Amino acid sequence: MRKIKHTWNVGWGLTNSCNLNCAFCYSQSLRKLTNEITDISIIKRFIDENFHIVNSVNYGTGENTLCNDWIEIIRYINKRFPNVIQGITTNGYLSELCNKNHAARKVIVDCLDEIDISLDFGKKEKHNHFRGNSHVYDWVMQTLELCKTHNKRTTIVFIGTHETLEIDNIIRLFDIAKEYNAIIRLNLYRAMFGINEQSKKFIPDFARIREVLEYISCNYKILSLSDPLFSSIFTYGENPQDDPSGISSMRILPDGSITPSTYLITNEFRTLNIKTKNVFDILNKNKFENLINRVLPMECTNCKYASTCKGGALDRRYLWYKDFARKDPYCPFGDGENVNIDKLIITSGTGFKSIHNGYLPTLFFSN
Repeated sequence: MRKIKHTWNVGWGLTNSCNLNCAFCYSQSLRKLTNEITDISIIKRFIDENFHIVNSVNYGTGENTLCNDWIEIIRYINKRFPNVIQGITTNGYLSELCNKNHAARKVIVDCLDEIDISLDFGKKEKHNHFRGNSHVYDWVMQTLELCKTHNKRTTIVFIGTHETLEIDNIIRLFDIAKEYNAIIRLNLYRAMFGINEQSKKFIPDFARIREVLEYISCNYKILSLSDPLFSSIFTYGENPQDDPSGISSMRILPDGSITPSTYLITNEFRTLNIKTKNVFDILNKNKFENLINRVLPMECTNCKYASTCKGGALDRRYLWYKDFARKDPYCPFGDGENVNIDKLIITSGTGFKSIHNGYLPTLFFSN
C-alpha cells in the first residue's frame, strides 16, 4: 500500500442536471459548457487509485439524485472504502428518488452519513419562488421527514442574502430545524461573476450579518464559525479557522475537472482531471499552490486579526476582485481600522460533526 501523504475532503458533482432555476446559482453557466463523464469505469478507476487518501465526499453541484450512476457510486465507495464519510447536498429531490425507487432508498440510508438539504425561506411560497420550482418546498419537507425516520445526521443549509438573513426568516428556519432534529448551516452569498446589478440583489451588508450572528448567539447555539474572517473577528482570534481550499479540500466537476474550491471553478482553476492516472499524487506535491496566492493582502497588514484571518475567504476575494491580493469583501474594517465587535459564544461540544466543517468556509448553528 502506498504511504498516505495527505487526506482530502472532496466535493463531487457527478451531474450537470438540475430541476431548479435559482437566480443566484454559482454553476448554472458552467453546466451549459461542460460534458459529464458517462463511463462509470473511469470514475471507479479514479476511486480505486486515490480514495486511500480521502476522508470524506459530499455530492453537490447539480442535483446528484438525478444522476443515473450516483447510487452505484455511493454503494461502490461504501463497499471499497467504508471509512470514507459520504454525504449529499440536495434541493430536496432525494425524497422523490426514494419514493420512486425503494432499492435506491436502502442504499441511501445504508451508505450516506449526512444529508444536507437546501432551504432558504421558512415560508413555502418564498422558497419556491427563490428556487424557481413550485414543488421544491414540499420536497424539502419530505426529505427532512425521511432523515428523521431513519435517524440520519441532517443539515439545513441556506444561502445568506440580505433577504434570507431577516430575523423573522431566521426564526422560522430554526423552528423547522428543531422539528426535524437538524443543524443549520449558513453559506454566505458569493458573487460568482463579480459585482453587477444581479449580484447586488443578494449581497448582505456586514451590519445584517452581524445582527444575525449576535441574535443567534443570544437565542440559539453557534456550533462553528468555519470561516477565517468570522472566526477571527467574532471570537477575537481565539478560534481561528484556516481556509482549507486547495489544501485539504477540493471540488470535482461533472467533466472530471478538479478545482481547489466549490466556487473557484472557472477555466483557470480546472487544470487537473480525474482521468489522469493517480492524480492525487500530483496534488500531494503542490496542493494547488500554482493556482492560489495565499499572500496576506497589503490592506490587512495593520489589522489585529491578520495572523488568524489571513485576509479572509479565498473564494470570495477572487470572485469579487479576480485577485487574491485583496481582502475579503465582507470585512468591515477600513485600512488599518479596528472596530470593537462583541465576542460571540461558540457552544459546540465534542459531539458536533459535519462533513462540511473544515471543507469550505461556512457557519453552523443549532437550537
